[in-house]
Amino acid sequence: MDSTQSSKGDILLVDDTPDNLRLLSTMLIEQGYDVRSVISGSAALMGVQGQPPDLILLDINMPRMNGYEVC
Repeated sequence: MDSTQSSKGDILLVDDTPDNLRLLSTMLIEQGYDVRSVISGSAALMGVQGQPPDLILLDINMPRMNGYEVC
């Protein structure tokens, strides 16, 4: 995205599968969104404390802390 363009919004991606994060990140960045990616529920909880995103895309099936527990 060009530095003169404003972001459409800030999205936090949460998924334990790196390939999914790469694919979604690429697609969303190309559409003009700012994207942050994390690979665990605990990292997601830490990530929302400092700078809450506009939207969270959250995987339900994750080890240790699933998506329902994160919510």
